[in-house]
Amino acid sequence: MATSRGLWSVVTGYVEASIDPVTQVWAEVIEELGLTPGVLHLMRRLEPVPLSSPTSGKEFLVHPFLFECDSGSNVVLNWEHEEVQWVEPTRLQKPDCVRWQYALVDALLHAQ
Repeated sequence: MATSRGLWSVVTGYVEASIDPVTQVWAEVIEELGLTPGVLHLMRRLEPVPLSSPTSGKEFLVHPFLFECDSGSNVVLNWEHEEVQWVEPTRLQKPDCVRWQYALVDALLHAQ
């Protein structure tokens, strides 16, 4: 979300009404991380979650996806990012991270 500039975040993007969320999520990870099917595997998705930005008041519908990446994969960041780190999920609870993401990542990791 545009209101999260300068905070650590998972990969995010916008889904146009005419685009399937699965198609869009693949486009986002390819564009933002340079990772493609074959080295990146879609493991799980959850039902969309409505969120509102505390800063702008805008409403968003978040489509949570969980991917697994081959350990030797080379991440290539695009202009939207300055740095990438592999971290434990609890790291997303720190104040320098986007607040809403930890709950969704935790739900993705623990969904049955």
